[in-house]
Amino acid sequence: MKSGLLIEASLKNMSLKIDELAIRNNRDDAAMELSSPVNWKLEATALAATKWKSFAGWFGLALAGQAASLQMIDAGRLIHFQHYRSVPELFGNDILALSIFGFQVVCVGVSISSRLPAIREWLSARFSRWQLILVAIVLVFSGSAVTPDVSIYSTSLVIGTLVQLVNIANIILLACAVPKASLFRLREKVETFLGGEIEIQGSRRLDRFSCVAAVWIVLLTGALSYFVYQAHPHVPDETQYIFQANYLAAGQLTVKAPLVPEAFSMYMVPYHEARWFGIFPPAWPALLVLGTLAGANWLVNPLLSGLSILFAYIFFQQLYSRRFARMVILLLCCSPWFIFMGMSYMSHISTLVFALAAAIFMNRGLRNRNLAFSLGAGIAVGIVSLIRPLDGAVIGILFGIWALVGSRTWKARILLPATLFVGTAAAASLMLPYNKFVTGNAALSPSDAYYNQYLWPNVMALGFGPERGMHWALDAFPGHSPLEAVINTALNIFQLNTELFGWGTGSLLLITLLIVSGAVSKKDLWAMALIVSIAGAYSLFWYHGGPDFGARYWFLCVIPLAALTVRGVEWMSRTVNEVDGAGSGYDVRVFLAFAMLCVMTLVAYIPWRAADKYYGYLGMKPDIQQLSKEYNFGKSLVLIKGSEHPDYQSAWIHNPLNFEGDAPIYAFDRTPEIRNELLRSYGDRQVWIVDGPTLANGEYRIERGPVDSRQLLEESSQ
Repeated sequence: MKSGLLIEASLKNMSLKIDELAIRNNRDDAAMELSSPVNWKLEATALAATKWKSFAGWFGLALAGQAASLQMIDAGRLIHFQHYRSVPELFGNDILALSIFGFQVVCVGVSISSRLPAIREWLSARFSRWQLILVAIVLVFSGSAVTPDVSIYSTSLVIGTLVQLVNIANIILLACAVPKASLFRLREKVETFLGGEIEIQGSRRLDRFSCVAAVWIVLLTGALSYFVYQAHPHVPDETQYIFQANYLAAGQLTVKAPLVPEAFSMYMVPYHEARWFGIFPPAWPALLVLGTLAGANWLVNPLLSGLSILFAYIFFQQLYSRRFARMVILLLCCSPWFIFMGMSYMSHISTLVFALAAAIFMNRGLRNRNLAFSLGAGIAVGIVSLIRPLDGAVIGILFGIWALVGSRTWKARILLPATLFVGTAAAASLMLPYNKFVTGNAALSPSDAYYNQYLWPNVMALGFGPERGMHWALDAFPGHSPLEAVINTALNIFQLNTELFGWGTGSLLLITLLIVSGAVSKKDLWAMALIVSIAGAYSLFWYHGGPDFGARYWFLCVIPLAALTVRGVEWMSRTVNEVDGAGSGYDVRVFLAFAMLCVMTLVAYIPWRAADKYYGYLGMKPDIQQLSKEYNFGKSLVLIKGSEHPDYQSAWIHNPLNFEGDAPIYAFDRTPEIRNELLRSYGDRQVWIVDGPTLANGEYRIERGPVDSRQLLEESSQ
């Protein structure tokens, strides 16, 4: 007992001493005072060493607890929104994970109890009762995906809330365990690493920090794309992007239809047409052409991810400071949402690159009143519309408002928006001749042409009505209504809370506290406007985007969300420092806790997500290529048995250009009648019959071959 009191008294004395020296902000003077008396220095060193062990212990517990709680989630490789397993399942199959998490609950619960009065005091000083209720609502309902199964939803609400609360308390204990004797030196190191708080007017050149971050993200996403995603598309959209890129690389805007279209038809393939085409806008497949020609289309998005890091660094230096820009970059480099999107073949990373380029140009144009930069911004916005039209429309409107509000003179208010519009229109108008060539009507996009013919009019239109939507299993109700828009928004908020940073505390915690506290400044309004605009625009669409890569329709929000998170870190660090009576500066312990959350994401969340979900995602595998090499398919007809997706779609993408040539042609063994027609049409080819993964325990398997097509025809006629 006496030794505990002595340690506590020494710690208080040390805290007062360090705070006093830190306020002086003079390292030499501080060093002189800390060196006397010798006994105090030795005691402080011993206490600091003990405290760092405590810090390491809390970090280890937080890491183990997060790893355990992730194992309690049913995510998997099939398409569904993740949720916590039921209590019987947890006790039956996940008892080890449940035990580790239970140990974390006990340790954290016992230790945090003594700090609850201080926490309540801090909260009551900054939030009203209604504000705290609002924070609690966000915390609870963003922790679980809305589902019609009440038992699953209620279980996930309870466990999800508990997991977040325990992790928040664990992080508080971790931050409190940082030795106060080390704060001064730690703050110096943080300042050196982040580059200080100097406000920067205008753009700055890239530095080693940003280049290292860009290289890191290219290597990480590239490794995931090659080893986890297996350099192979998994989502139907990705298959179509690669299909378009393949024929664009050959200088074609469409391809000749195969001899038996029904044997090669799939979702999003206009199989009734004499010329086949991809239904998506052409800009992203055109970018994929670069990778196709190099034989490494899987590397395009990782390279663009690195480029977006560099653009984001420039953009945030323009708006805030070098330290702010570096913190945002660190967040992006640890964001599962950003990383796994960069691993994929989806179009969202390219959209982000051109949106950031437009923002940099627009900001430069406003600062210098240079019409060339606003014209460049418009061209970049137009390219965004050639990738994802709705994103382009939202960005274009917001940038137009930015040009009007940000201009300092009436002349600039006319010329800057005008040149922005000209650049946007010039780039976006390239869609007109493309439409004319592909669909025969400049005003009719390939997407609209496909859905109007093969489904029904307005199935993909914005707005509300009973004809919207395709009645997919994850679609809440037939058609689209305001209620469904609310449900879709709630699902995307849940995915943001989970995928944005992968924090056990919830990724939206700091943003929620910042906004509810009213600490958002005028400088942050752009972030709020972009988030609300993107979410509002996509609320008019019948589908939420699914769980494939987080809230993927909202992906442009990753930049403003990262910015608001950094603002939340800064706000939190300053308020904590005020409680300690150290003035208006910031508390470095908050920055350290923020860094530890990111480390836990890299160590626990990203490996879990990669292995649990994205390896072999949706059952799509590249194994048919290996089988082709092993058995030397050559110029043959390969009949794939099983399901259209994933069995046939995984093979379909490897068909040769125009479905002809000396390479294998992969057809879907849909019906006996279609098979016979294939055998007659491709009679000059040897035939292989292959069972798909859904029929052969997860692998492609040779059922028969090579065999002559005439022999198979004779057998079918008997």
